[in-house]
Amino acid sequence: MLPPNGDDLLKAVIFDMDGVLVDSMSYHAEAVQHIFDEIGVDMDKQDIFEREGERTVDIVEFLLEKGTENASEYDISDIVERYIAEFNRIAEMKVFDGMQECLNVLKERFDLAVVSGSDRPIVNYIINSQYPGVFRELVTADDVQRGKPEPDPYLQAMKMLGIKKHEGIVIENAPMGVEAAKRAGLCCVAVPTYLDPGKFHQADMVMKDHIQLVEFLMKLEPSYDCPQSKS
Repeated sequence: MLPPNGDDLLKAVIFDMDGVLVDSMSYHAEAVQHIFDEIGVDMDKQDIFEREGERTVDIVEFLLEKGTENASEYDISDIVERYIAEFNRIAEMKVFDGMQECLNVLKERFDLAVVSGSDRPIVNYIINSQYPGVFRELVTADDVQRGKPEPDPYLQAMKMLGIKKHEGIVIENAPMGVEAAKRAGLCCVAVPTYLDPGKFHQADMVMKDHIQLVEFLMKLEPSYDCPQSKS
């Protein structure tokens, strides 16, 4: 096989945040549960994990429509603000083993970005405290009109990074995030942090766990050729 030319090189690695960089989803679910208990609306925490990657406002709207017949009577913006405050109050940041060291190596080879369905205050807090100086770009729920599984967040990241679809690879842990990455035309590697691996059939590769993910990332080079079908 001929070596890739400059136009074929991998230039950027784009990460989802919750469940990929930090083990935080249980705190998101607990924070939402606390607020929904306060407003008297029933919810199932499993819905949070199933819909991970969506914008918070979209998840709250879904939960209200599922849990009450009067969803329009609730102030979604107020609920989101209360959720952010509650998350910041209860969350204890747990970085997955090896990820900080891995990304400090990876940033010397690639441009790195985060694409998260979380709100910007939460993303800024987590990234600045756990991964300072690592990521070139951040895309949050506040930066797009349509969140995952729409391709918009990843298209926005590609625009900010100045890359074409074959020049980037995405690391995701949520089916909706994988769908968004694939709809944007990007190669996508999934790590099933909270869900069954069988839910990630759209991913180009599925890692067994974060140990295998770190091993994969440490070996990643600009010459990497994603196993996705070429289009």
